[in-house]
Amino acid sequence: MGKSSHWRCRTLVRSVARAIPTATDIKLPSQSTFGTAGVKAESGGSTNTFSESNPTLSQITLSAFMMGLTHTVSWELLQDVSLFQTFGVTDLLNAVAIAEGGFFVTGNGTGQPQGLIGNTGTGTAAPYLVESTGVYLLNAVDDVLGTLKGSYFANAAWLMSRATAVAIRKAQRQANLYAPVWTREGGRDCLHGFPVSYSANMPALPTATSAGVVPVLFGSFQDGYVIGDRGGAGTFVKILDQPLATAGQTVLLGYKRVDGRVRRSEAIQAVTISHS
Repeated sequence: MGKSSHWRCRTLVRSVARAIPTATDIKLPSQSTFGTAGVKAESGGSTNTFSESNPTLSQITLSAFMMGLTHTVSWELLQDVSLFQTFGVTDLLNAVAIAEGGFFVTGNGTGQPQGLIGNTGTGTAAPYLVESTGVYLLNAVDDVLGTLKGSYFANAAWLMSRATAVAIRKAQRQANLYAPVWTREGGRDCLHGFPVSYSANMPALPTATSAGVVPVLFGSFQDGYVIGDRGGAGTFVKILDQPLATAGQTVLLGYKRVDGRVRRSEAIQAVTISHS
């Protein structure tokens, strides 16, 4: 027989994005360009019409892709090391969470979730240079604030690796700013007053000549990125003691079905950095 359990584990992208349960593939509307409203003259003796401004509409399919792994362990190990099963299950959960987080950041969207990198707003567009004082890095995170529309600021947050965060903090110290832009409020790191979330899957700052990488994203991930969970947000763990019983082995299986898609690219803006 086999035993099955369901474990909840939140990745960092998942913690800031919008997650919805799905039972089948569903189609969601998306926009790449947006309508613009304007003033119209009053209608009286003549007819003055509203100007027409149509958004570019499309649709995305939120599906579900299976990801997971197995551990095969001997009955002797399970009997002799009482905590090994718990240790093995924890490793399964971590591995699935790491895989999921990687797809949410850099997935190509074909047979796997679509990642954020390359699918958001261009933000600062032309790459800023990394240099010893870090001033350009500070300028980059300053300037991206001006590229996000005001309607997204209520839920805005930053996403970066911890190494990038360290570089920003060092640059702040070197610049000796009259008011720090990097602070810690209520036990959480903040940049320009907006909370910072970390993902080890976010690209690192370049250390060699590069045309530009995106180590920082800023915006409303709630509006811009949607995650579809098939069968629940957690990872399923099955303990299978029959398939390899004649070999005296038990299979620990961890898996989940999930998809992620950029729904509104303008809600998330990128900071592009090149090496000097």
